[in-house]
Amino acid sequence: MAGTRPALPDATNGAFLLQALDEANARRAEHHAPPLAMDALLVDYAKARAAALSEHEGLRAGHHGLRAGTGENLYWRAGDDMSDAAEAVASWYAESAAYDWDDPRPGHFSRLVWRSTTRMGAARVAGQGPEAYETYIVFVFEPLGDIQGEHEKNVSRP
Repeated sequence: MAGTRPALPDATNGAFLLQALDEANARRAEHHAPPLAMDALLVDYAKARAAALSEHEGLRAGHHGLRAGTGENLYWRAGDDMSDAAEAVASWYAESAAYDWDDPRPGHFSRLVWRSTTRMGAARVAGQGPEAYETYIVFVFEPLGDIQGEHEKNVSRP
């Protein structure tokens, strides 16, 4: 699905990747999930996903084109400056407040703390959009988690 505008430039760097991993693993630890490892190939894939997503306004492209076997969390913000990984993780983790432990549904929170996921990649693209500075952040996870019917054994209470 081709976009309607040029992709924003890559803004992924070592500090961003370290913060992404630290923030994700801090939330996972709260839910008794083992830490994730940052995977270089998944980082490359996340960079491609972030660039492609930024060719569309906001998150209109959704998860279209996501490869099989990979989970994904997306974050977008328009403002005066570039967003960081901590903002993205905080927004996804905020869903935990409404998580229904008796009838769990897939979502950003459960994908983030999914116990059987072992590797992640992360990327960020950012730049001036038509009306504001825009940031797109993508986290990808493997093996795929957040599978309906498997939440009880993969998402633990804090």
